[in-house]
Amino acid sequence: MPRRLTEANVLEVWEGGLGGTPAARSLLLASVAAPPGQDVADLPLSAVNALLLELRRGAFGDALPCAADCPQCGDSLDVTVGAEELRPCAVGSDAGAGPSPATATLTTDGMTVTYRALTGRDVRAVDATTPRARRSLLRRCVVHVSPPPVDDDLSEEVLEQVARLLPELDPGADTVLVLNCPQCAHRWEAALDIGDHLWTEVSGYARKLLHEVHSLARAYGWSEADVLSISPARRQFYLEASAG
Repeated sequence: MPRRLTEANVLEVWEGGLGGTPAARSLLLASVAAPPGQDVADLPLSAVNALLLELRRGAFGDALPCAADCPQCGDSLDVTVGAEELRPCAVGSDAGAGPSPATATLTTDGMTVTYRALTGRDVRAVDATTPRARRSLLRRCVVHVSPPPVDDDLSEEVLEQVARLLPELDPGADTVLVLNCPQCAHRWEAALDIGDHLWTEVSGYARKLLHEVHSLARAYGWSEADVLSISPARRQFYLEASAG
């Protein structure tokens, strides 16, 4: 059974993700929901997204509040997305099961290129801030080329062909929302990073817990373990009582 985020482990998860890259934090969060012993880094991105979505639903509910700026008029939109709306975007596997990355072939420029779906390990290994990050990521998903290209390298054109085919290989790798601006009626697609969204919520909740620990430790001399052993409802009572 998938595990869940709880008050007992959210601080540990938050602390473990501090200083990490967005990709590393997403894998850390996905590992919480994965069966024990499963290496989520080797799952295709759709399976990672499915784990993240299940973890998010269990911890914070079905409604995901999102914000976006219209690229046409600049108006800010507040959008609430239901988890069920995102589930079709993460259909790569049953959450927690996770298949091996699918493979396919492409024949172009006299070569047969075998490529696979991207995994969490691929995304974590590539520094997204570098100029050649996209090329590096696409090159990682190419597993075999016959005959081998000159200098064992592939042209940008071939890699872009692979890039256009990757969504067919792993449809849930990217989560895209279709938005409509109520001000100017502009319609556009916006990417939603489930891992980044969840990390923001986990970070906010962890900091809230730490503030509660700090306040009750000062008021009553309790340890962190003492505070966290109290139910949220009773903890709120003590916070209000100590503030009064």
